[in-house]
Amino acid sequence: MRPDFYGLRIAPSIPKEWESFEIDKDFRGNHLHIVVQNPGHAESGCKKLVVNGREMEGNYIPAELLKKQTEIELLMS
Repeated sequence: MRPDFYGLRIAPSIPKEWESFEIDKDFRGNHLHIVVQNPGHAESGCKKLVVNGREMEGNYIPAELLKKQTEIELLMS
């Protein structure tokens, strides 16, 4: 995760053997529940990012979309 002034970029880099993982993170007063799926056994890359039911372009989440409870789903490519 790479924060900047305007939001958060999520770019996991994991062992290709991992099929999925979940993480909970507190960020700027908000609780993020992040679920990463890796069905293609990639080591990095983002095929799809969904924040609170809304699909994002790329792997960047604008700060205004972060809520007290934020659900994030990332599908690796």
